[in-house]
Amino acid sequence: MMAERKTVILPCNGLDKALGVVAGRAGIVACAKDPGIKLVCPVLLNSGEPKYDEMVKDADIICLNGCMTRCATKLAESRKIPVKTNLLVPDMVKKFNLKPGTDLVLQTSGVQLAEAIADDIITSIKKDRESMAQEIHSIEVEDKAEYFETKKDKFYFKVPKGAYLFNENDCWVRVFGGLAYLGISDFLQNQVGDILYVDLPAIGKEFGQFDEAGSFESVKSVQDLISPVSGKVVAVNNQLASAPELANQDPYHKGWFVKVELADFDEDKGLLLDGPAYFEFMKKKIELEAKKQH
Repeated sequence: MMAERKTVILPCNGLDKALGVVAGRAGIVACAKDPGIKLVCPVLLNSGEPKYDEMVKDADIICLNGCMTRCATKLAESRKIPVKTNLLVPDMVKKFNLKPGTDLVLQTSGVQLAEAIADDIITSIKKDRESMAQEIHSIEVEDKAEYFETKKDKFYFKVPKGAYLFNENDCWVRVFGGLAYLGISDFLQNQVGDILYVDLPAIGKEFGQFDEAGSFESVKSVQDLISPVSGKVVAVNNQLASAPELANQDPYHKGWFVKVELADFDEDKGLLLDGPAYFEFMKKKIELEAKKQH
């Protein structure tokens, strides 16, 4: 899985002003709440300390300025460090309606302001990470599969011969390292008919093997995607929102539903069927459905 980009907060050094103290405290609080965020001392960065030069290399830099002097931003510019976000504490005062006063020992409102700024930074970073995960992982399953095929009346059914694994709920998983795509089988899409709407889980949602990992509505019924594996959602197939018919037309590739970070695939796979086994299982279900209709 692609590593997340580093995030570094560069606060100002204005410790002779209350707003500068707020900036420094906000940076400390943000790092304490999210270990993925690092705090850089502006004095040591300015001294050319190699450790700090390495910290800001290829990182998303958030400059947290205590006042309009913007000393943190100017420090980054002087060292030719690209800045992702520039924040001004006075703007945060207006945003959260919290005035810290002038005391260098922060009172309640100053502490609350620093907390609010830290939470705001973390929320923004989380949204960026989710957006990046969506951009990176929202691709179709690239696999030139060979299929087992069978026909019943006017309907054709197919199952990939390799790589794909299935549960008895007619849902599949295709594993790529520590990640996997999930979707529904050709048999299931045939059974439900034209799919009209797909409801996908939120990024970051965790679920166990055989838990619901999404749902879809067809002309015949509402069905759940029962996950063959346990894991955490890292991407969903947004194309299904505007083109749910992809799940009918190409269920094993463009019609995938969810991409997950696997939790315990070695354990999960013991309860799954490979392509040949699922093909035999599916043929029995086809015959059973045919008897019901006669």
